[in-house]
Amino acid sequence: MSNIINRDVNYRRNIMINKNYENIHRYDFLTKELLLKEYVENKLTDREIAKKYNISSKTIIWRKRKKFSIENRYKGKSNQNAKKNRKFNINKEEAELLLKKGNTYNKIAQIMNCSISVARRRFEELGLTKKQNHTSRYKYVDIELNNSQKQLLIGSVLGDGTTTKHGAYSCSHSIKQKEYFNHKRKILNNIHSNCFQRYAHNYPYLKERIESLHFTTGCNKLLYELRNIYYPEGKKIFPYNYLLKNMSEEALAYWYCDDGSYQQYCCYIYTYGYTYEEQVLMQKLFFNKFNIDVDIKEFKEKIRNKKKYYLKMNKENSKNFISLIRPYIIPSMLYKIDYEEYKIWRKKKELLLKESQNKKNLIMSNISK
Repeated sequence: MSNIINRDVNYRRNIMINKNYENIHRYDFLTKELLLKEYVENKLTDREIAKKYNISSKTIIWRKRKKFSIENRYKGKSNQNAKKNRKFNINKEEAELLLKKGNTYNKIAQIMNCSISVARRRFEELGLTKKQNHTSRYKYVDIELNNSQKQLLIGSVLGDGTTTKHGAYSCSHSIKQKEYFNHKRKILNNIHSNCFQRYAHNYPYLKERIESLHFTTGCNKLLYELRNIYYPEGKKIFPYNYLLKNMSEEALAYWYCDDGSYQQYCCYIYTYGYTYEEQVLMQKLFFNKFNIDVDIKEFKEKIRNKKKYYLKMNKENSKNFISLIRPYIIPSMLYKIDYEEYKIWRKKKELLLKESQNKKNLIMSNISK
């Protein structure tokens, strides 16, 4: 009986292998010579070639042509009628004027009543935007990161940061946190191109328009590893065992700067995106790793009527917590641990800016004379 079953299994396996082989090699007859003859010499379209050879989709012909580097007859267009069917046409002078006015591609798309990708494509055709080199993001893959960089990533991915499925770090901050945003970029300067985006977004619940900054690094092997740790099934989790072993006070400082606040001498970390079970793990980590007691507080979201949770430390534990992270807090983020000290720093900064502006005005007045 077992021999019969084994033969049946082998028979089925062979059928599957043969079918896979047939699928892979089904279009081997579409050689470069054949496509050159039909597409270039006979001037047939992809659709006409597919119909002639009884192929279900013209996309198969297109992919084969790309494989053999047979370029489109109509460069930059999917077909001959693409230019006629465009949602908008724009000349170079009009396009340059829109860019000079400071319009983003999102705004241009709204003006032209088209998608952002279409707007980008038109400006690319006019030579006003660089075509993205998709291989450039992988040039940072093998760069070894130092401990400060690792701790920034470990802490920030718990907060405002994220890692993409390709292994890149990405984060956004309000324009009010520009110094902190630039600090992150400076620390990670060897794995990104120094480019960033500035955008504004309307938040209905805040009833105001918030201006923000955003940057994304290139792909790196550590970030790819962190992606698998923090997002094992595509959703962010709290990786307790990994953090117990690898998290330092520096990473804790970045997490707090991203998601924390300081009110009435107490520290809060707004961990709304995590489940209650993960909040318990956070509580456990704080005690076992840093000897700090934190309380889990419940918050009910009014709009969605959904329970959310955050962490709170009492005055004594907040004091101990601040002593751990203080060496890693940059001056512009001092308001999260000591508002009085922050006000002193801000006054000094304003005085320096005033002095600098006075010097510039003096130089300009001397030049004008």
